[in-house]
Formats: sequence, C-alpha cells, structure tokens
Amino acid sequence: MSSAYAFEGERYVVASEARPRAVRKDPDGSLWAEFPLTLARDTPPGRRGSVHTVLGPRPAPRPEKVPEVPEDVPGFSMKPDPMEATSVAEFIEMMRRYRRWAGDPSFRKMSLRVGTCSAAGFCEALKSDRLPTFPLLNAFVVSLGGDSDDFQRWATAWRALDGQAPGHSLLLVI
Repeated sequence: MSSAYAFEGERYVVASEARPRAVRKDPDGSLWAEFPLTLARDTPPGRRGSVHTVLGPRPAPRPEKVPEVPEDVPGFSMKPDPMEATSVAEFIEMMRRYRRWAGDPSFRKMSLRVGTCSAAGFCEALKSDRLPTFPLLNAFVVSLGGDSDDFQRWATAWRALDGQAPGHSLLLVI
C-alpha cells in the first residue's frame, strides 16, 4: 500500500514506476531521496457513483541498509582518492578501486542498496571509456557506503574531468 501526501488541498501519491533522485546518506546511515508525485485518483474514469482505489504496480523493494565500510588503520590510507585522476580513464579506474576497497560487492547488491540504479548501469559505467552520469556517480558512492564528504570528493573530480570529456570545451586559466 502506498502512502498519500496532502498538498494545497489535493492528495498525491508517488508516481507509478518512479525512481528516486538525489539519493544521499546521512551520517546515521539513513538514506534520503526525492520522488516525483502524481495527483491521487480515487475514482477511475468511467466508474462514477462508487469509490474505487486504483492500485499501481507493486512497489519496488526497500533499499538494503548499506554496511559501514571501516576506514584503514592510521598510516595505511588505502582508500582511492578520485582527486588524483587526471583523465577519464584514470577516474574509471579509481571507481573500480573504490568498489574493491569497499569490499567488492556485486553490482546487484549495490543496486539493491540504493534502489536507484540497475546492476547493469553500474557494470556499464565501470566498462565505459566515458564519465558516468552525475546521478549514477551519486548512487555508486552511496551504494559503497560513502558519506557526503566522499561524494563531495568524487563530484569535484567528476566536474574537473567533465570539461575535458568529448563535446565539452576545456577551461584554460591564464
């Protein structure tokens, strides 16, 4: 059963087949996301006179709790730093290393942890020679137990390289 939300006198429900956006993880491990809403309809067209609830498709399973990834012991910083990547190929390799550092979970497990990206999407991103989309990068970092500080580093490196990607102009500082 889906929840209804009231806004300005109208009832809304999560749009059918809606996928979460802007996924983020709080320090306490809670996952937050944005979902598109649609106006709730209690009476289907052509069925006036009696009230019927329209049920959409079965809701997707809730994301699994992402296990906490322990930091390395002092003096042994093994966590890949995306800021060291100077090319798209190096960035993709850093993504592969970050996944291994986080315990090398399966792409399916990563997908279940965030509920926003398919296993195939994660797999394709690590095989590609192009930067992943920004939302996929967000889901990737969160699915591997990354926090907002981790994502900030990945996002900064992504932005720095995005200007070098084909079809983008390179920013020159003089």
